[in-house]
Amino acid sequence: NNPTHRNLSSSATTPTDPSFDPCTKYSVVDDDWRDTAIPYNYYHGHDDTVVEWKGWYRLYIEGKSAQVAETAWCERYRTCGGYTAVWLGGSHPRLEDGIVTREIYRSERYYIEYNDNQCSFTRSGSVQVKTCPGDYYVYKLVKPDVSSPMPTYCAVVFNSLTYDPCHNYISLDQPWRANNETGLGICDSVFSWNGWYRLFYYGMNIRMPESYVDVNRCGSYYSLWLNGPHPEIEDGVVTRQVCGNGGSNSCYFRSTPIRVKACLGSYYVYEFVSPVWCEMAYCTDVSTITPTSASEHNTTTPTPTSYSSDPCNKYSVLDEDWRNARSNHRRGHDDTLVEWSDWYRLYLQGKSAQISEWCVSYTTCGGHTPLWLNGSHPQLEDGIVTRDVYGTNVNYYYYDYYYYYYYYYYYNDYHNQCSNRYRSRPIQVKACPGHYYVYKLVKPELSIPMPTYCTVAFDSVADPCYNYVSLDQPWRAYNETGLGISDADFSWNGWYRLFYHGMNIRMSESCVPTSRCGTYYTLWLNGSHPEIEDGVVTRQVCGNDESGCCKIHLNPIRVKACPGSYYVYELVSPFFYETGYCTDVNTVTPTAAPTTTATEPGLSNARTTTPTTYSFDPCHTYTVLDDNWRNASYSYWYPNSRGHDDTTVEWNGWYRLFFQGADAQILEGCVSYMQCGGFTSLWLNGSHPQIEDDIVTREVYASRIDEFYQYRCDNHRKSNPIQVKACPGDYYVYKLVKPDVSLPMPTYCTDVNTITPVNDPEIPVTTESMTTTSTTVTVDPCADLSCTEEEWCGERDGVYGCFCNQSDPTPRDKSYDSRETCESSSGTMSLSRCQLFEAGFPTNVLHLSDPSCNGMLQNGRLVFQFDNDEHICGTNLTANGTHFIYENSIQGVADSAGGPINRKKELELRFSCIYKLRQTLTMDMEFSPLQSIVHKTLPDGQGMYQVRMIPYQDAAFSHPYDGTEDIEVDQRIFMEVTVQGVDGRQIATVIDSCWVTPVNDQNYAVRWDLIINRCPNPGDNTVKVLQNGVSTAAHFFFKMLAFNGNYSKVFLHCDIHLCLLQNSNCAANCSPGHQHRAGRSV
Repeated sequence: NNPTHRNLSSSATTPTDPSFDPCTKYSVVDDDWRDTAIPYNYYHGHDDTVVEWKGWYRLYIEGKSAQVAETAWCERYRTCGGYTAVWLGGSHPRLEDGIVTREIYRSERYYIEYNDNQCSFTRSGSVQVKTCPGDYYVYKLVKPDVSSPMPTYCAVVFNSLTYDPCHNYISLDQPWRANNETGLGICDSVFSWNGWYRLFYYGMNIRMPESYVDVNRCGSYYSLWLNGPHPEIEDGVVTRQVCGNGGSNSCYFRSTPIRVKACLGSYYVYEFVSPVWCEMAYCTDVSTITPTSASEHNTTTPTPTSYSSDPCNKYSVLDEDWRNARSNHRRGHDDTLVEWSDWYRLYLQGKSAQISEWCVSYTTCGGHTPLWLNGSHPQLEDGIVTRDVYGTNVNYYYYDYYYYYYYYYYYNDYHNQCSNRYRSRPIQVKACPGHYYVYKLVKPELSIPMPTYCTVAFDSVADPCYNYVSLDQPWRAYNETGLGISDADFSWNGWYRLFYHGMNIRMSESCVPTSRCGTYYTLWLNGSHPEIEDGVVTRQVCGNDESGCCKIHLNPIRVKACPGSYYVYELVSPFFYETGYCTDVNTVTPTAAPTTTATEPGLSNARTTTPTTYSFDPCHTYTVLDDNWRNASYSYWYPNSRGHDDTTVEWNGWYRLFFQGADAQILEGCVSYMQCGGFTSLWLNGSHPQIEDDIVTREVYASRIDEFYQYRCDNHRKSNPIQVKACPGDYYVYKLVKPDVSLPMPTYCTDVNTITPVNDPEIPVTTESMTTTSTTVTVDPCADLSCTEEEWCGERDGVYGCFCNQSDPTPRDKSYDSRETCESSSGTMSLSRCQLFEAGFPTNVLHLSDPSCNGMLQNGRLVFQFDNDEHICGTNLTANGTHFIYENSIQGVADSAGGPINRKKELELRFSCIYKLRQTLTMDMEFSPLQSIVHKTLPDGQGMYQVRMIPYQDAAFSHPYDGTEDIEVDQRIFMEVTVQGVDGRQIATVIDSCWVTPVNDQNYAVRWDLIINRCPNPGDNTVKVLQNGVSTAAHFFFKMLAFNGNYSKVFLHCDIHLCLLQNSNCAANCSPGHQHRAGRSV
């Protein structure tokens, strides 16, 4: 009989008929707030004494079958949606027990929140329980004791076991969990626990302790142990309470209970879950170590020393952001749990990366112990080399107790971390053509706590000696005092050349005392500067923290020596606050003025730029400056309001200030330092002019701080003066200039108290012009345009450009002679320059969907390009069931007018690259099966990619068949179907079906199916799908067969399609009962 499900408001009572089975007639209770996993104090105000309980109930949480919590889940007050938590006294019955009665108990609140007395088994009544076929329970719930304040039944969810966890578990060989190992501050709460685990100790069986473990053991501080005996095999799966030793009470912390099972072979498996607090770790008991059975010993043969293929051409991609050596967010990863196989190439967010060559601080790179390469990477001519791998060693830590909260302060003794290092297993490395490396990664040494390989990414740029940002900040000199400036606030991006009042200067190569260089913790280069012939080198950066010159080890930087006796540095953001890069005044040398300068991202041209002669009114021709962080009321601690410096801006012409789109002006009075987005605040000395004053000059003053870090208005410093003009419409324009570089991080301040709505004035027909002495330079406006033979240079609306010859008129369809090319995950669209110009669109106003992606001129055509590596340019990737489509558009706005009017014209040309999702390919097993290629060129506007189907002799997919060998019947063949020319980060290859025929005809009547609907043919147990829908390569194997009759050949055919990984439904779950359904990632 199908059970009758009723909601909680049903009023049916249990009948007296003894044949009544509550497993088939019950009400459903599905209240998410009853879940014990909801954090403490997530209070909902529910009360089960006000519910009219009648009859039998089955529990759910978010649609999943649940059960009333047992004693092991004793919860403290204010959990489970109410105030008093109610749970079942004792375990649930077995199926053969029928209906049983169980006591129910409640938590009691005492002064100590986690006091064990909360679980003192205060009775709150009794209920009836029955186990039902299908692995669930029903309860005859009753009103709890009304003397309990707001009691609620607690519920827990367990995933139904459809498999035996004794044969489906994750091996956890982490010896640092042993109860004789010291604490390291590891948090099991950051692990992504998922499923069942078997514990090992250097390959031997070990189990959890059944008695309390001292604090500061097991790699953490609070040690977790099993409060109850391990089960016997006949007990099946049991639930056990997990206790945490708090120092004063061995079960002070009651973590979430876990399930345990005894297995044949004298070992146990545990369903671990995330503990309730950080600084907690599951412990193992070294007194329970037993050898594993001989059949479980690893029989993997060692890797041969010779390689039949070049690892530069055959490797696996490892692109995991958490491995970044420049990120200190630990996330519970552990490379000893990874099944490493063969060679790997490293990426970070799609950029080519490499293993760090320098010591990295612990708890970076996603784990607890970062692993780094001892020694430099090989050169191309070195071939495959072996390198030692070391791990950072944490010395000690301490903790402080304060108001029920636990804070852990790790003493970052960087010098000792790197000198007292761990030694892991060596790896092999090879340098490859194209400036990247491949690594044969192996499982790290098990004794190292949570080790992870660290990676760093370096951008490939043009010669940085000619592509840098000028940094003229004299306050960085080591003879300058500390000001509390923090380089962590800068938006470092690219290469920098250092100046000192316009002269060359370099970073210090020796220790600098603290409280210098405009900061407190001084950063210096630990190593000599390179020579020109050395090219780009990597150098460690040390920080003096007063207790040692190199106590702080920051991320290394790249350095290059340049012709002209100067250096460029790829500076990066330090981890620590109040740290700053120092320069050495002893290295100052004269130089010509820098030719490359920075551009502040906040500056955007909203009007035409200032012409070379001043026969214009700056009230009509200016650049808009709308930076919210310039607000004088924003302190240094306001979000996104720090790290700016107006000495790094290339000021040019006149500017009108805005704040959030409204008119603003420069502040007229003194303001504190560390306001307005920088460190030194700049303000106007004196009032703004009137309209009749025309252009005036005003002094600019800078805030000053005294020795007590208090700002002073009576002893300010001067910056460079600026010009100001009042304009009709109640606004001002300023001819801003670079501030005095001796001022630390100066920024112009805006006064928000003077903000007025924008009101563009009606400009008079005639205005008085300003005469300024200037040098007249005669320039041929056509010289730089390089018009082609099909174009001629001319003027239109005061702008010179290239016109089309009369033989090449502009078409009326406004396509601008567009030409599109699509290949792989990239697209190119080019337009006729002359046709664009004749239509009123200069090339400099056009861009792709991302405004930063402009076109390049090539032979009279404006070429736009996008790809999925460095130039995404706002491209949108979609799919429609038959094709996947990359879409973008060329956009721009041109305005041929000026002053108070506009004649704007807008352009938007949409284009797309279309690729077929599905392909059918055939491979002849007898003739050259090594690389059977489907290379299909689609019509214009459509893309192409390559599909290769390659048979291999081995499961490692390293030895392909060469097409000359005879393949015996029943011999296993490993197949790889891979797609090249698509973005592997977004697209996966999915094999829909594969079949074989005796002749080279996909539709031949005689056939045998190998893969049906993504999964192996149920009628052929020799087929196994190894990988499908997870990357651009799919793998499966089958055993060779022959057709009956007069047939001597076998032809393999496959239908494939490409799937967008963002839809998360590419992989198929081919386990029994789940064929053809989308699998989940694990």
